Amino acid sequence: MKKFFLSVAVICISVMSVSAQETRERDFQLSFITPLGTNGAQSHLTINKVSLNVLGGHSYGNTAFEFGGLYNVNLHLTKGFQFAGIANYSGDTRNAAQFAGITNMAADGSTPFQFAGIANVAEEVSGLQFAGIVNIAKKVKGVQFGLFNYADESEGVSVGLINIVKHGGKHEFEVAFSEALNTAVSFKLGTDKLYTIFSGGINYLNSPVEYAVGLGFGTHIDWKKGWGNQIEAIGYALTEQGEFHGGVNMLTQLKYSVSKELAPHFKVFAGPVFNMTISDYVNPETGAIGSSLSPYSMCSNDNGSTRLNGWIGFSAGVRF
Repeated sequence: MKKFFLSVAVICISVMSVSAQETRERDFQLSFITPLGTNGAQSHLTINKVSLNVLGGHSYGNTAFEFGGLYNVNLHLTKGFQFAGIANYSGDTRNAAQFAGITNMAADGSTPFQFAGIANVAEEVSGLQFAGIVNIAKKVKGVQFGLFNYADESEGVSVGLINIVKHGGKHEFEVAFSEALNTAVSFKLGTDKLYTIFSGGINYLNSPVEYAVGLGFGTHIDWKKGWGNQIEAIGYALTEQGEFHGGVNMLTQLKYSVSKELAPHFKVFAGPVFNMTISDYVNPETGAIGSSLSPYSMCSNDNGSTRLNGWIGFSAGVRF
């Protein structure tokens, strides 16, 4: 990974490799674009406390504050704050916070903070890694927050639409049966601490058959001897009369289940579910407002245009 990051930096800005010469320290440097600056051709051997780059610059390291209109590259260490309009690169960011309009890259060390408009890449995340689209890390001990998050291994939490942890993460397939969605198939990605649920279901006891597509989040609490429990929240878009319509017609579920691992990668589970339908669908034949999915009602509310209906159900199934 270190070689990959270094090669990207070299290709992008034609950085000179550090020779056997000794490094030097400067309190301040100003450059238009390296080597057009106060450190000149010795930038790659210089450690700066404060560095201002009108367009971009590279140095051996920075220990307090660095700003680049387009980019900053520190071949070895970065401490303090690193700001760039487009991209930041550092060989080691264990005591640094990186902020970039597009991307941050940290080749080594434990990075406490990265914030980027599009993407972050780090060796290890000890604090927060926040990106508008994608976060990538070899190891996560803190929090990843982005649309897509990837880690080789994680002791922390990934919050996003798609969360992948290569080693030790959750990649679970589930088939569940209940009174609301007679059969639901779900795929779960993330870690036991927090995972994303992609789900689809069908109610074939209704006439006509109704369908559901859902997205949710959950957490798994591990007990002993293969036992555990899960708390999950899922929202489904529902069909009426076999078709999705333009208004609001959805099922929300809060699920509490207890599971038992019977064999490696095979579990059974069961537990109660609190269901709530929220619908403005009007039956063209009867004029009734609301979803036809609920088998009975424990609590309901009708404001004349939208109907809420809640009940407690039950779900059971298998996971592998």
